[in-house]
Amino acid sequence: MPPMSFIEGFEKLRLLDAAIEQSHNSVVITDADLDAGPRIVYVNAGFEHMTGYDRDEALGQTPRMLQGPATSRAVLDRMRGALASGECFDGEAINYRKDGSWYRVRWHISPVYAEDDDRRVTHFVSVQQDITDERRRDDEIRLLSTALEVSADPVLITDPEGTITYVNAAFEEQTGYSRNEALGQTPRILKSGQQDADFYREMWDTLKRGDAFRGEFVNRRRDGSLMHMEQSISPVTNAGGEVTHYVSIGKDVTDRVRMEDEIRRLAHTDWLTGLANRLSLGDTLEAEMERSRRYGRPLSLIMFDIDRFKDFNDDYGHETGDEVLKRLAETVRGALREADSLGRWGGEEFMVVVPETPGAGAAAMAEKLRKAVAAMETPCPISVTASFGVSEMRPGDTPKTLARRVDEAMYQAKESGRNRVVLL
Repeated sequence: MPPMSFIEGFEKLRLLDAAIEQSHNSVVITDADLDAGPRIVYVNAGFEHMTGYDRDEALGQTPRMLQGPATSRAVLDRMRGALASGECFDGEAINYRKDGSWYRVRWHISPVYAEDDDRRVTHFVSVQQDITDERRRDDEIRLLSTALEVSADPVLITDPEGTITYVNAAFEEQTGYSRNEALGQTPRILKSGQQDADFYREMWDTLKRGDAFRGEFVNRRRDGSLMHMEQSISPVTNAGGEVTHYVSIGKDVTDRVRMEDEIRRLAHTDWLTGLANRLSLGDTLEAEMERSRRYGRPLSLIMFDIDRFKDFNDDYGHETGDEVLKRLAETVRGALREADSLGRWGGEEFMVVVPETPGAGAAAMAEKLRKAVAAMETPCPISVTASFGVSEMRPGDTPKTLARRVDEAMYQAKESGRNRVVLL
């Protein structure tokens, strides 16, 4: 290669100088006197912009002009050791601008050797990058990541195809799936089958519109148990508006749902026998009467009452009386068809709604129940019997008139000597 001409060399230096001057990074050149300095012999425009110092203010000074209370002494010692050994140095530290504000800088410092002696360092060239915003973003990401990890609510992140890319510790604890088991899977591992296709179709339609979806999911844990989750799923988009991830944040509401179910159950259940209470049985009777009228099918009602129940309570105590009621409920329930509805009407009175059955068939069923009650074992030293009234629904009947008529039938059974069935 022919030697470079003076003009070519000058042009190269001019272009190099222009490139350094236009660089966004700060470029600082110092001499190599580590004892007295080193002294700054050159700074570019990037240095002026980054530090607030004019070139004339920096020339002849040492880089110590940029140091302050938060500048790491350990980093400075490592830098000085590397430079003293003629090595390059890379590091980060806190520097201070002319106005006293701080910024975080990343250094790369290289020694420059004399042309006639490759062991003698003449200068150091430092290229400095302001990484304050970068580190702030890193800190924010670290903070958010920590917040997600320590959150008591499960967090799940998927890619656009629904593949799980992140779960937090609460997800592991509440679902039973470890992180390694969940990553690479889809949320279908939690699907319980308790919700229909319309639910998931609505979810995806909402997310594809770019909106957040909120709903209550019935999920299945790794051990097979069900959990109710209030979840909010949000699409995350890039600058171009394309969905890059879906973030799901949930809250375990299993205990709340269980409590609500229990409240509903108690509102419709007799506290002692566990049978339907009067309110619930009345609703069932009304619904079955409406169905019977609509389809022209028979419907009957059975009412029965324990004979001389007051004597049980007076002679043997209320605890024994309660035990008799519970035994009777178990006995009768076990003798009924699946379609029949048994409930405690009040006190020692019980009622059975018997669909698809005319009066004669219901009377035969009542006779079977009467015998079962008479044969059951109780804590009482005497046998327990019951009187049964039966009536079939008639045209124009209301729940009230039908209940009144079957009550009259039961009264007639008692008046006729008890422990018998009367069809009215």
